[in-house]
Amino acid sequence: MIGAYRSGTTALHRLLGQHPEIFVPTVKEPNFYAVVDNPSATPELLRRSVTERSQYEALYRGAGRDQRRGDLSPEYLRNEAAPGAIHREHPEASLIAMLRNPVERAWSDFLMHRRDGTERCDDFAMALAEQPQRIDGHDLRAPYYLDGGLYHQQLQRYLTFFREEQLLVVLYQDFRADRSAVLRSIFRHLGVDEQVEVTSEDGVNASGLPANRTAAAVLRVKSAMRPMLGAGVVERLRPAWDSFLGRSLVKPELLETDRRALVEYYRRDVEQLSGYLGRDLSGWLGTGVDGAG
Repeated sequence: MIGAYRSGTTALHRLLGQHPEIFVPTVKEPNFYAVVDNPSATPELLRRSVTERSQYEALYRGAGRDQRRGDLSPEYLRNEAAPGAIHREHPEASLIAMLRNPVERAWSDFLMHRRDGTERCDDFAMALAEQPQRIDGHDLRAPYYLDGGLYHQQLQRYLTFFREEQLLVVLYQDFRADRSAVLRSIFRHLGVDEQVEVTSEDGVNASGLPANRTAAAVLRVKSAMRPMLGAGVVERLRPAWDSFLGRSLVKPELLETDRRALVEYYRRDVEQLSGYLGRDLSGWLGTGVDGAG
């Protein structure tokens, strides 16, 4: 599962893990193939990734011999080193990309980082304007709001290494509208029983801003404690955390001026993706029946 960030991959991780023919590690987003033999990996990426091969292989010790092993790391889509690294070791890998309206994805990403206290700027337009300097300076606040949504460009990197039939692209809007249908298409792509029923969840890893001071204080403590808890503990606490987020966050509306700027930024890439998928994505540009989606 190669991406994208803020596009339902956390929910999908839980759903795929319920299928008896699929094994996914408890730790989501190991990012191993984004950092292995990658001298350009930033300190922040290294900090939140599994960097040692022995540790990565240990994640799969519980897998059955006949289970499909899955790695769900949204970093792989935007990371330039990942396609080649994955292909070197797994040239026949099945790839899945779940893509969300890039305008909404960028806004959700910003709200998540505001939620977690890793984005100190409360002005979205200013945070977008600062992206080049942050990235060039390896700023820890550089979560790639903009380039995280250049999907066509990113998918083309994979298609230089993998055959088209190895890549399944699904849309987040379809996942929300008919989760069962999307899951069946994923199961078919993976060659596992598509009739297996899994339990769906809503409100997973919600983004937004704290509704009150108490919620803000809890969010600050959680962000401070996360590096000390370890990824395994964090994943076990996710259901309770998601329940808290659902009660404690409000999601402000994206300003129309910011929406228009993002639409123009993504227009060419969206049009190219639309042609590649043979799918009308004009709703992502605010000109179709789905609006901004």
